[in-house]
Amino acid sequence: MRILNYSILALLAVPASVAALAAPAAVAAPGEVPPAGLVARYNFDGGATGGRVSDLSGRGGPLTVRGANNGLVAFTTIGAGRVASFPGTCAATSPTCPKALLEAADDADLDPGARNFKWAASVRITQAQLSGNANVMQKGVASSASQWKMQISGKAGRAQCVMVAQGTGQKFTATSARPVADGNWHRVVCERSGTALSVSVDGAAGTRVTVPSTLAVDNAMPLRIGGPNLQNGGDMYHGQIDDVYVQLG
Repeated sequence: MRILNYSILALLAVPASVAALAAPAAVAAPGEVPPAGLVARYNFDGGATGGRVSDLSGRGGPLTVRGANNGLVAFTTIGAGRVASFPGTCAATSPTCPKALLEAADDADLDPGARNFKWAASVRITQAQLSGNANVMQKGVASSASQWKMQISGKAGRAQCVMVAQGTGQKFTATSARPVADGNWHRVVCERSGTALSVSVDGAAGTRVTVPSTLAVDNAMPLRIGGPNLQNGGDMYHGQIDDVYVQLG
């Protein structure tokens, strides 16, 4: 994972299919030293080879680029590295709305059960790019089995960490103290530790919610980055994402 310096301005050259950001010279977010116990890590510097993005942890599977209606994930150069840029907003019900996401196959390492678990990503998005909740990364869906997820809330533009319990369907959400939909890079970290679910943005803690010690997430769904699916009306992410990791234990 590269270290991005706050003093360097990131000048973007984004294809027409990717939403233009309101802040043309936003400052990049700092990187983070990857922790031990990683089960998946992606920084997008190598782009996609054969439609796949390599895992850097040595334990995760590659991400496959999936799209609908000519949607694509662009790998945009910023400084010495690259980031994943997702298609722009359009009417959620439009049958021709370009959509794209990144997907890795189901993996037991991505199903934490009731163990401690952490997931993180750097995000850059504006309020204008929110057309509802924007799903940054997730495994599972709230209406079936169980789920862990990171999203940007559509109304307030705040980062949220979500867990839905296997069996009971109980949903728990930790929310950042401040909005992140401002066109700047922000580092979002979600963590389940024992009976606590917490979120931090650029090192600043948000809400901390109590979860049952028995809360478990275990499902057969893939890991998805940039949206829940490619169906109309999905909570697609329309900004940029970088430095994604998942840590078990």
